[in-house]
Amino acid sequence: MDIKINRNSETPIFLQIKGRIKSLIAADELASGYKMPSERRLAEELGVHRNTVVKAYSELISEGYLTASRKAPKGYFVRQPDEENSFGRRFFPLEKMIRYHFNEKEKLFLDLFNRSAESGRISFGGLIMDRRTMPVNGMEEIFQRMLLASRDPGPETENETERMKKNICRVLARENMYVNPRNIQLVSETNQALDYLINLYLQKGDWVVAEEPILPDNSSLFRNKGMNLATVPMEPDGMNLKTLEALLRKYRPKFIYTMPNFHNPTGITMSLAKRRELLEIAQRYGVPVIEEDSQRDFRYTENRIPSLYSLDPYKSVVYIDSFTLTFPYGIKTGYVVGPYDLAETLGRCIVVDETFVSNMGQFMLNEYIEQGLWEEHTEYLARCYRKRLDVLCEELDKIRSLGISYEKPQGGLVLWCDLAEEINEKQLYQTSMEKGLLIMPGFLFYPFGYAGSGHVRLAFSKTSEEEIVQGVKILGEALKVCREHPERKRSSKEENSDMILEEETK
Repeated sequence: MDIKINRNSETPIFLQIKGRIKSLIAADELASGYKMPSERRLAEELGVHRNTVVKAYSELISEGYLTASRKAPKGYFVRQPDEENSFGRRFFPLEKMIRYHFNEKEKLFLDLFNRSAESGRISFGGLIMDRRTMPVNGMEEIFQRMLLASRDPGPETENETERMKKNICRVLARENMYVNPRNIQLVSETNQALDYLINLYLQKGDWVVAEEPILPDNSSLFRNKGMNLATVPMEPDGMNLKTLEALLRKYRPKFIYTMPNFHNPTGITMSLAKRRELLEIAQRYGVPVIEEDSQRDFRYTENRIPSLYSLDPYKSVVYIDSFTLTFPYGIKTGYVVGPYDLAETLGRCIVVDETFVSNMGQFMLNEYIEQGLWEEHTEYLARCYRKRLDVLCEELDKIRSLGISYEKPQGGLVLWCDLAEEINEKQLYQTSMEKGLLIMPGFLFYPFGYAGSGHVRLAFSKTSEEEIVQGVKILGEALKVCREHPERKRSSKEENSDMILEEETK
């Protein structure tokens, strides 16, 4: 069986085995009814302890991928697909948890994000905007007008919320998305939009399908709302649609969540052909799509691929975005675009929750858009960060021989890097931090673990070109340490102990 194990990976070996078997089943390489190798035989083949295979098989059984027969023919078999959702038969530990729980990966992700805002280290960690790139042109005049308007609003002053919706329509028209203000609901940010959509449409135990790797705060949101998350691996042109279709058949999810433009963390852009096919698959199975487009304005090519929302003839796509990255004055203005009934109901929920978006912030943003300053600023941001990405890639090319590689994205603020198999990503981020550099290790973005070589995400949103050069130099030094002094590999007995001690698999 084609299962490769990376003993330097932070993912426990039984999860590597489990994940690979799941992908083989999803790709129909292991067909329904296929008899799996015995525990002992597979353990010998992979060079692991038998209990490691037992653990992997046990979890595959509990998730409905395998069945075990104690009568002739005895053994483990790939399960026949059935119509019944197996979720209700499984123990779901959220009922015994506090209201909101962060696992160890999510805690580390948030810790690294918070440290990214501190001075003293070069940060390739959290996606935090550089204050040096914040909009300045025209802001003094806008502040003055805001003060005058607050003193004497006048009898015909337009409601700032309705004004904001009209301006969002103008912004989206640049993307060839023509929407009506009635189809827009304002929120504070995209995570709040996801939160409300979950509350409106989903119940505990429902399934959501999302791309993997996935941001830890999104997987945390789904899990803590009681959702069951199924993940689809990424390909160079977007999510693997064959795996997606297999998951739709198996789990009947309520939503597909995707970031087709400059996916975070991989930076991958979904091709036009794949976008059309995704919409056809979603329509065939009756599953709506949530499209997040929060890095849309950081496009570094002339190629502007239509959004899923604008391509959708079935009116089944909900589009979410925010101005957090392009207008980062702590204003936090985001929006949801969808059918009128959805926008209206979201508005009622926001009123009930007493959630609001600052009128002062809306005034500033409205003025900035209407004067053409926002368009100028986003063009400046695209030029600025395209140059930073070029510098980052040029510097990484100098240390490629140390075991790091990448595929340059067409836009966005992050670069997803692959590590050579002998590099331990946890050791790399720890060594980098000791030397004064923050990076995000790749295992944080895989809620169920993964096999194969490691990854790191490098966010260049906060760093200047000079800091990028220095940061990559530190990264190269850390890579040398990891190659010359690798962490001790685990024995079979230690692997077995890890199955009990590993926090995120409890």
